[in-house]
Amino acid sequence: MPSDLKHDCRHLRWDRPCSPHKLRGKVCAGCDEYAPIRHRVLMVKLAATGDVLRTTAFLPAIHATWPQAKVTWLTRKGAAGLFDGNPLVDEVLTTDDAVTAARLQTETFDVVLCPDADPDAAVLAALAKGKERRGYVRDGAGRVVPLGPGAERWLAMGLSDSSKQANTETYQKLVAEVLGLDPAAVREPILEPHRRDSAEVAKFAAALPGQGPLIGLNTGAGGRWAYKVWTREHQRTFLQRATDAGLRVLLLGGPEEVDTHRDLLAGAAGRPVFDGGNHNSFSRFAALIDQCRVVVTSDSLAVHVTSARKVPAVVLFGPTSAAEIELYGRGTKLVPPGFDCLCCYLPRCDKVPHCQAGIAPDVVLAAVQQWLVAASTKR
Repeated sequence: MPSDLKHDCRHLRWDRPCSPHKLRGKVCAGCDEYAPIRHRVLMVKLAATGDVLRTTAFLPAIHATWPQAKVTWLTRKGAAGLFDGNPLVDEVLTTDDAVTAARLQTETFDVVLCPDADPDAAVLAALAKGKERRGYVRDGAGRVVPLGPGAERWLAMGLSDSSKQANTETYQKLVAEVLGLDPAAVREPILEPHRRDSAEVAKFAAALPGQGPLIGLNTGAGGRWAYKVWTREHQRTFLQRATDAGLRVLLLGGPEEVDTHRDLLAGAAGRPVFDGGNHNSFSRFAALIDQCRVVVTSDSLAVHVTSARKVPAVVLFGPTSAAEIELYGRGTKLVPPGFDCLCCYLPRCDKVPHCQAGIAPDVVLAAVQQWLVAASTKR
């Protein structure tokens, strides 16, 4: 090993030149960007991409608790792209990589954080070599074990519909208690679009016809809870009412919403309704949201992207908890009136009409217009 190599530096990559050397010609012996690692932190967070993204809100609190930390994040392959350009995460490991298991068994972390009582995440947290563990692990009998009072409370809430429905605290506060972090140090999620994507999307948005404010309509919500998604009929009506009110609407969605967008665009022919595409990277999706003055969405990835990009959101709730979602003072939560079964977390139900049908397009439009007025007043 070279005698002048600072092997404890956050910038060191072992198999390639570090960024300070590559970009600015720095050499290890006299480098003024030397950043010694005082703590090695492993975050084990799998789950859905939206859930992973909202958990990045804890990164400032992690760095405040363990200064000069090297943070390694373990997640599923599909969520790895969320961390591109994230300055508070040093490396990302994925569950489908055989090297990950070897790393967990050979490298020692000062602390292993697992915020979910997910058996897969908990077993990875137990497998990792750590001096300290917070959150959850899985034991030899296959049980998920909470490692503190906050973790016990979050586990109990996840197993009880009544506790979930009665909860009034946000995910950020609850999980800060699970991990023993200061809730006051928790910030917005972090998702940074690449400059290339920001420039391309800004050019795309500038070329859209019309003069009215551009708002986003996120049309899907993943496949787990069917009634997270606003009804197609309400989406069609909203597009008519919004464009009649002088707004332009950008459709936002993923691969599952290709047919939805085709149908909505056909029904809004001649109106200023535009397709943002269905195969965007996380970076490009964030750049699209940056172009919107307000975004209408169900409880999905888009909620947490709007928080990361500080764009107001009007969020429609039904089978999931409205209380748990933090909007950071930049949004409105809408729940349908007259339903005593909200926050049921049922994948499907037999109620007719179901909860999302109870959120009227005019109510959503009024909430959008309130945020547009608030934004213009601040200017």
